[in-house]
This record gives sequence, C-alpha cells and structure tokens, in this order.
Amino acid sequence: MRLLEIKSGGEYSLTKDLIDDIPLYAILSHTWGKDEEEVTFNDFVTGTGNSKIGYRKIQFCAEQTTHDGLKYFWVDTCCINKSNNTELSEAINSMFRWYQNAAKCYVYLSDVSTNDDNPTFQSSEQAFRESRWFTRGWTLQELIAPPCVEFFCSKGNRLGDKNSLEQHTHEITGIAGKAFQGTPLAEFSIIERMSWAENRVTKREEDKAYSLLGIFNVHMTLIYGVGVKNATRRLREEIDKRSKVSTWQKTPLSTVPFNRDPDFIGRQDILKALQSKFSQRESHNRVVLVGLGGVGKSQIAIEYSYRLRAHEPQTWVFWVHAGSAERFEQGYKSIAAILELPGRDDPKTDILSLVEKWLSDIKSGRWFLILDNADDIDVFLSTPDKDSEHRSRPLLSYIPQTATGSILLTTRDRRAASWLSTGYASAIAVDLMTPEDAEQLLCTKIPDGLSSALDRAELVRELDYLPLAIAQAAAYISARATRMTVFKYLTLYRYDDTSQRRLLDEESGDLRRDPGVPNSIIRTWQISFDQIKRKWASAAELLSLMAMLDRQGIPDFLLCAIYPNALDLEAALSPLDEFSLISVEKGEKAVEIVSNAFPNGEYKNWEMCKTLWPHAREVLRPKAVSDTYHLAQANLLFHMAWYSWLQGRYILARAQSQDSLGIRERLLKGNDIRIFRTVALLGLVLKDEGKYDEAETTSRRALVGHEMALGLVHPGTLTSVANLALVLRYKGKYDEAETMSRRALVGREIALGPVHPDTLMSMNNLALVLRHKGKYDEAETMSRRALLEREIALGPVHPDTLTSVNNFALVLRDRGKYDEAETMNRRAMAGCETVLGPVHPNTLTSMNNLAIVLRDRGKHDEAKVMSRRALVERESALGPVHPDTLTSVNNLAIVLRNQNKYDEAETMSRRALVEREIALGPVHPDTLLSIENFAALLEALDNSKDAAIFYQRALSGYNKVLGPRHPKTIACSERYSSLLKRNAGAIE
Repeated sequence: MRLLEIKSGGEYSLTKDLIDDIPLYAILSHTWGKDEEEVTFNDFVTGTGNSKIGYRKIQFCAEQTTHDGLKYFWVDTCCINKSNNTELSEAINSMFRWYQNAAKCYVYLSDVSTNDDNPTFQSSEQAFRESRWFTRGWTLQELIAPPCVEFFCSKGNRLGDKNSLEQHTHEITGIAGKAFQGTPLAEFSIIERMSWAENRVTKREEDKAYSLLGIFNVHMTLIYGVGVKNATRRLREEIDKRSKVSTWQKTPLSTVPFNRDPDFIGRQDILKALQSKFSQRESHNRVVLVGLGGVGKSQIAIEYSYRLRAHEPQTWVFWVHAGSAERFEQGYKSIAAILELPGRDDPKTDILSLVEKWLSDIKSGRWFLILDNADDIDVFLSTPDKDSEHRSRPLLSYIPQTATGSILLTTRDRRAASWLSTGYASAIAVDLMTPEDAEQLLCTKIPDGLSSALDRAELVRELDYLPLAIAQAAAYISARATRMTVFKYLTLYRYDDTSQRRLLDEESGDLRRDPGVPNSIIRTWQISFDQIKRKWASAAELLSLMAMLDRQGIPDFLLCAIYPNALDLEAALSPLDEFSLISVEKGEKAVEIVSNAFPNGEYKNWEMCKTLWPHAREVLRPKAVSDTYHLAQANLLFHMAWYSWLQGRYILARAQSQDSLGIRERLLKGNDIRIFRTVALLGLVLKDEGKYDEAETTSRRALVGHEMALGLVHPGTLTSVANLALVLRYKGKYDEAETMSRRALVGREIALGPVHPDTLMSMNNLALVLRHKGKYDEAETMSRRALLEREIALGPVHPDTLTSVNNFALVLRDRGKYDEAETMNRRAMAGCETVLGPVHPNTLTSMNNLAIVLRDRGKHDEAKVMSRRALVERESALGPVHPDTLTSVNNLAIVLRNQNKYDEAETMSRRALVEREIALGPVHPDTLLSIENFAALLEALDNSKDAAIFYQRALSGYNKVLGPRHPKTIACSERYSSLLKRNAGAIE
C-alpha cells in the first residue's frame, strides 16, 4: 500500500510501497471526472499534476487529514500505479480492506455545494440525495467498509457522517442501516448484497463485478474485456467456493473487532495471571476482569486475545459485546457468520442455539470467547418474553461450559462477576495504572515536544491514572498539536469545574473501543450510574450526594446524617462498592474532603456554602503537614473568600484570599492559573473595600497572568478584563474602562454567546461606564437589554438581576424619568433586602440610590430618613471613610441643604469633600461632585465669592477628567455662569 505523506511545509509526497507497519491514515472517496482531469501516479512522480482539476480533491483530503491530527492519506487516482497490472489487481483485491482499516474516510461530493450564509446539511439535502456518488459501483464498499465515513461538499464544508446521516443514506441506497453500523457482511444474504449494486454504474463494465470483491470477501484475478456477465459469473463461482467450506475444515479466525495497540503499556501482572489461569486445560475456564469504567479492562482483553492467537493459532477467538441482549445476539450472529454455520440466514433459525451447539461440540476444536462489558447481570438472567422470536431461555444458558472452550469477561460489577464465573476466585481486579505506566501511556499517545516530564506527571495524577481519561486527554492534545501542550491542557483542566467537565466529556476517536460505547470518561461513568439508578435508587441518591463532596475520603459523619440507620447506609453503599465507584479507606483527610466539597461562591451555591461553612472553619484549624494538604487548604480558602466577598464580608474575604494566594505562590509554579485566579479574586475584594489603587495593581497582574496562561480570548482572560474595567470605572478612568468593558463584552459574546450570564454582566458594566461618560441614550438601551435578558436567564430576584434593576434606575434618573426610576429603585431595594439581607452592601447601595431619586422628586422627608439610614448602615458595615460611605455622606448633605438645614449640611459637605480628597484624590469625579455640592451650599448661604471659587475648581476638574461636553461639565458650567450673572461686579 502506497500512501501520501504530509510534510512539514505543507507539501506531500508518495511513500514507498508499505507491507507492514502501516501508519494510521485517512482515505478519500470520490467520483472520477474525465481521465485527463485526475492526478495520476505518474503525475506525482513527475510533479506535473498540480494544475489539474482533480488536484483540488487531493488538497482537500490533505487539509482534512491534517485537521484530524493524521499525517498520511490515500487517494486512488495517484496512489496506485495503474500501468502496472499486477499492482492494479492487488490493489483492487485489497481495496475493501484498505478502506476498512482507514482511521477516517472523507467523501468528497463534487456535485454538492452549501450556501455560504447557511453551510448546513439542510441547505444541501436535495443535492446530497441526488449526488452522483451514490450511483457509482466502487463507492459501495467505500460507504460500508470504513468505520468512520464523513461527507463533505465541494467547498469542504462538513455535512455529517455515516451515523448522523444513516437514515438519509438508507433511503437513497436501500441498504439496511445495520450494514453501516459494522454488522459483519456475512450476516446479509448473497442475494441482498448483490442487490446493493444493481443500479450502480462503473466506467469499465467488468468493474461492476470486481467492485464487489470486498463485499463478499473473495479474491480473484482481474480480467478485462470479457464483459460484465462473464466477470459476474466468475465472481459467483468464487462466492460459491467459499460458502461450501466446512467450518471445522477452516483455519481458525478471530472476530476481535479491534486492531492491536502497538503501544500497549503495562498490565503485565494481569496478563501473566490470565495466562496462568487459562493454561489449565483440564476443564472449562472462566476469568472475569473487574474494575471501574475506563480503567482499561477491554484494552487488556484485546491485548490478551492477540497474544493468544500468536501462541495458539489453532484456537478460534470470538468477541461479543455483552452490554445488552441485543448486542449479545448480534455477537452470536457474527460468530455464526464467520463460521458460515448452515441455516444462519434462515429467519426462523435460533441463532443463539445454533452457536451454542457449535461451541458445545468438541469437534469444533479449541475456542476462546470474550464477553465484553458484561455489566448488567439481569441481561443474562432475565427470562425472555413469551412472544420473543429470538430466544427461549436466559442468555446465561447459551454460554456453554465445554472443556475445549475458555471465557474471559469484563465487567464493572463484582456481583455480575460472581454470577458469570465460578466465584470471586476467578475474578481479577483491574486497578488504576501505576504512575510510571500512566506517564508512559501518555508519552505514546502525544507527539514529541509537547510536554515536560513534570507536566506529564502532574497531568496523569490529575486524571487519577485512569487509562481512558489519559487517552482522552492525549487525543485532545494531539488533535491540536500546533497550539496545545500538556501544560496548556493542565491549565485549562484546572481553570474551573466547567472547563474540567467539558474536557472530560470530550469524545475521542479510538479504533480500539466499541463504537457503541462512549469514548469520554464522563459518559462511561454515566452508564454505571444509570444502571445503579435503575436497580438501587437509594445508592444513586447517595452517589449524587457524595459527588457534591467530590471523591477523596468522605467522612462517615456526613453520610450517617443522611442515613441514621446503619443497615440503610450499608444497602446504599454496597452497589457503589461493587461497581468500584467507591473504596473504603482508613483515616480521614478532612481538609481535602471539605476543600473538594466547598463550591465557588456564586449565588446558586450559597446554601451549600452556608451548610459547609462550620466544617470548613473546623478543618482549617490544624496546621497542614504536606504540600498536598496545604494546596487543599488554599483551594478551600479561595472558595470561602469568594463566598465571603459576595456576602459583603470584605475584610474576611481579603484575609482568606491573601492566605490562599500565599500558599499557592509558595507551592505552585509562577505561571499556574490557580495563582492568577486568586489574584483576580483579591483584586475584586480590594475594589469593594474601596482600596482602588491596590485593586488596580492587583487586577492588572491578574490580567497579564491570564493572558500569558490562557491567551487573549479565553473566557478566564475575559473575566480578568471585565474585572479590571470595573476597577478603572471606580477610579474614574472612564475612557480605559470603556475600552476594557467593550473588549470583555465582544469577547464574551463570541466565546460564550449573547445571553450567557457573564456576557450580560459585561453588558451591564459597560452601560454603567457609558452612564458615567454621559452617553445616556446608549447606556439606557444597554441597561434595559441587560435587565431583560437577566430576568429571562436568571430570574427576577437573582442578585445579578437586582443589580441590573438598580443600575437601570440610575440611568432613568439621569434621563429625568424619575417616576420610573423610583419604581425600579424600590423594586431593587425590596429584592435585595429579601435575597441578601437588610445590611448587605448591595442593599445599602439600593437604599442610597432610592434616597437620591426621592430627593429629586421633592420627597425630602422620606429622602432624609433613607439617607441617614444608608449612612449609618454603611458606616457600620464598611467603615467611616469607605468611598460608598462618603457617597452617603455627600447625598445626605444635599438633602439637608434642600431642607435649609445649612449647619448640618455644611458639616456633612466638608466631611465628604475632605475625606474624598484623601481617599480618591483631588480630581476623581466623586471628589469633584463634592466640590460642586459644597459650592452650591455656599451659594445658598449667600457666600457668592467662595462659591465661585469652588464652582471654578469643580468646572476645571470636570473639563480635565470628563471633557467639556459631558452633561456634568455642562451643568456645572451653567450653575457657575448663573452665579456670576446674578452677582455681576461682586465677584472678581
């Protein structure tokens, strides 16, 4: 077999004719154009085919091959030297096998195109159904043989694959769907297989017969010029010869549907144990491999089957997927087909009994049966329905105990192992890989240069040394080798729970796993959970509870609180233990337990945080003794700080986040994403404490770290962008805040979607920046949209929704819509009091803002009461010089001034001005507002000269910070001008 190899510069060249050690490759299926349009073997040799029309197909195949992480591909036009009759004959006889062994088969439909605006299958379905590809003779085997067939239009857009388009393909071709699912072709009658090619055409008439060689698994010399009738006659003769051979005269074969893994790692102790147990030939032997899903049981079975065939070529080896009665019966049908048992094609035949009879007959010789995924004992013990036409007995009775046969089973359930074998003595526990074997497995699955020894060790440890998880991670890394390394994968994996779940749920192509079985570790475990849920509801409920506490060392006291009765607890734990989903260990790891259980501080997790808070405080008392425990403490402190921050307990949140950061900086590498996530949280806490300078420095550090570790557009980086934008807004740096806010919003809309909660947060925050910049129209539109979307996505009383209600009220007030603003402010305050409590900082902000709008509406008494309350509560919660406290001081001063209570108003005004100059600086917009308000107070006191000085100072600051066209600048200028006009001549 000759392949095209993709070189580093994007060029491709023909390999030598490969006999053994053929690498993984992709293969192209297409329809030929005119002979002179196709790129031939000679064209490639002479380098003259690049200008031909057919070269585009080769380019497409190369691009798609590279996209799928492969290096080699095969195209019939140029990989076969058709001038060499011997090579051509050998290629045609091998064609079915070549397509069958391909890792990917790309069907290039040159007569199907998609709409550029809507490149979906639906837009091209009619053209797909009418494609010439479905009428050609050679494409029949190209559709059936490969395990993975993907369809592409002429523009290279993917339309779907053999599985997703199975119904359409069946309707177009009339071929039964199970033929596309890997069902052995011997299970289809000769007449049925012949019918598949009836309406297909080929360029050379004899090829109508020769294109079926692989479909019937026959080999014959190709003779052209004899006509289609003679070629078909010769084909039928070869088919008849094969069908008349007796099964016990045939050379024993194997039905193991997977290729051997040339890089199989470890498990030598288990393979030796299997060899020892199965070498005892005096009687029937059964051995069961028991272990957690994804631990590698099936891979061990595959490896042992190949070793057995190598040492005992006279032994039949059969593979049956035993996950359901239907799959079991399908496996027996495959055995009947490869044995060519008489009567197998008769629909009235009991296939199970037919195969059982053969297995029980000592004349059949030695056989070895693998029952894979025998996880549900009910599949084997249940009695079939009375109306069942397929079998009359439980499946277990169809598995004979003949001395000439041996059986290897794989299962997750130790109880199933006991039933299906002779007892626990015949069960072998398959545990996690050793760290050394796990690292070696990872090395064999990823390209060189993508990892360091330290990163590999960390990754396999994070993945608990589970082979399936390691293979899944390696496939993800390899598929993105140009931009992904083990370190980057670790960074993404550790970023948060959502990223971890997405990575663990990523399906990976694996030719050595059953196509009906998930290739992701999460979906693999879901199968076990669903089975437990059907049989033992209490066990499933307990597992769900334990999942909330993560996986390491769950203490008895937590479980006993749920199951006071010890027998009930034992009944719930037993199935989980049998399925290897839990293990009982001595000793408690309290810090790790609670650390893994304590969720992030988001509102949806508040109840869980509140429940675990006493346990968290308790486990943090002892000093940790190892780095592992220290890191668990850091993780727990991080999540506690998050919760404390959103609860408004800023001093505690700062202490917790600083403690967490100290541990992580000491024990983790400097570019570990967990460090930067802690820095980001600390920046937010400092911002809400009113420490804006520290918050800005910290937030900028977090952003730089995220950009280096994750890139510019990762959701984690965009969160840091949004956080910095918040701090900049509080510091009055509105231009940079707007730039950062827009970057966060646009990036989140692309990465997360327009209605993701984080996107809506960015929309809300950008609206506030626009409001501060005096862009009230845009601010109102964006605030209104953020509010509506949050009400839909989060509900009307979610804290984020209430924040949008409050912010929307601010914009309405700026626009002079005081009635609507008051309604919104009252809604925000009532909601915050209910959800967050009466003294939460967000509640006090709503209270302060309601007092302002009441003042604007002339409701001075109610405004004064509410302003005083907001001030008192803020002084208590935040301290006397917190920026939010000073805002309440300033607002109360205005209310008092409006009520002509000038003495107290002056005291309050001076306090707000002096403290704001210290806390925020002399030109911060809030400081300038206090200067302007003090000028207004002096004007009310008929101190026009001093009032003019303060107005002039405020106006100068506004011009510098906000610009001359900002509404605040304009309003201050008008007040100043009015003062000058009224006091013309009195003010110099």
